[in-house]
Amino acid sequence: MTRAISAVTLTLLLVAAAIGADPEPYFKTAPMPFYPPLARQARIEGRVSLRFAVDEQGDTSEVEADTGHQLLRQAAIANVQNWKFGGPHPCTCRAKKEVVFVYKISDKSESPDMPNVTVKWFWKTSPIRVEIEGEGTGQWQP
Repeated sequence: MTRAISAVTLTLLLVAAAIGADPEPYFKTAPMPFYPPLARQARIEGRVSLRFAVDEQGDTSEVEADTGHQLLRQAAIANVQNWKFGGPHPCTCRAKKEVVFVYKISDKSESPDMPNVTVKWFWKTSPIRVEIEGEGTGQWQP
């Protein structure tokens, strides 16, 4: 009998904690990531690790780059600053997130007028990795 009461009490506590816990915001929208033209022309490649916060309105803030070339860092930060997250309303949730941008130069050329750019997103509940592969030749700019 004591075990049954303990099990019911534990179950009620877990349900109450789950109901009262702030939900994790979900990824809603983002602009298409870009390869910085100057970095592409200089054939600069690399990884940029970012940390950021998602506020109650679903906006990103406190975006910080831990690694990567300065030109790539600036592009990755600018991209993440425009990401939008959603959640149940009203949401008092605030979450810390991390993402890695990987910039690679490709020697493939499909058109002399417009370079080929490939963007790959890797997900869990929000992006955890974004790979941007751009053509390294030409003078095209977005």
